[in-house]
Amino acid sequence: MSDLNHALYTIISTIITIGIFVLAQYFIKKDEHKQKFLQATAIITVLLHYSSIYVSFFKTGIADVDDSMLFPIYPCNVAMWLLLLSSFIKNKNGRFFKVVAEFTFYLGIVGGVVGIIFNENYMRTPNLLDWDILKGLLSHSTMIIGALYLAIGKFIKIRVSNVISVIIGLLFLIVDGAVIITIFKLANLDAPNCMYLLENPFPSMPNFSTLWIGVIAVIVAFIFTSIFEFFALPKEERWYAGISQKLENKIKHN
Repeated sequence: MSDLNHALYTIISTIITIGIFVLAQYFIKKDEHKQKFLQATAIITVLLHYSSIYVSFFKTGIADVDDSMLFPIYPCNVAMWLLLLSSFIKNKNGRFFKVVAEFTFYLGIVGGVVGIIFNENYMRTPNLLDWDILKGLLSHSTMIIGALYLAIGKFIKIRVSNVISVIIGLLFLIVDGAVIITIFKLANLDAPNCMYLLENPFPSMPNFSTLWIGVIAVIVAFIFTSIFEFFALPKEERWYAGISQKLENKIKHN
């Protein structure tokens, strides 16, 4: 936390998020209503992200547009659009939705939390009365709500198999970053540090490459889902049960 106001925002945002989920669990029962709630969180997140353009225009007569509003430069930008995409995919039982939604769950939560606690814009301008700063925090808060609701609303199941979606999603981030960096260079513009491919987000650790961040993310996802399965599922439904069964069958046949 950079200061007291930042800490208070984080605490209040957490309390409101918990309150929203308590109310959602109590009042939102039908799948149709769950779908609309998910869509609402996604739409609100996008509107908040772009709201500063209009605030800037009506305040100064000039619409101030950041690079991240034109291109998905940061993981949070991708999480925002994937949340919107997953909320409007009609077939919630298909493989495509499974991959998109599972990756959005993890990226949205991690990206949202990091985007609030380590918000670079707030660090530079610690003023919650500045809409550019406040909307950045608010959009991360609503994104967290939407990402969490993918699991709470039972759109996805937290399983070790989620790791596959995480790996696919991380590969997508690399491709996204490479494409955008290439576009900027072809236009003779200074390329942004898209998806942190040019420089890792920890300047004090120059040898800690972005590749290692991805590897650690996969390992953490595996550990988290393994622990979840251990406490939430009976032994025969855990990820290693199928492997054990196959080994037993193979031993019997040999």
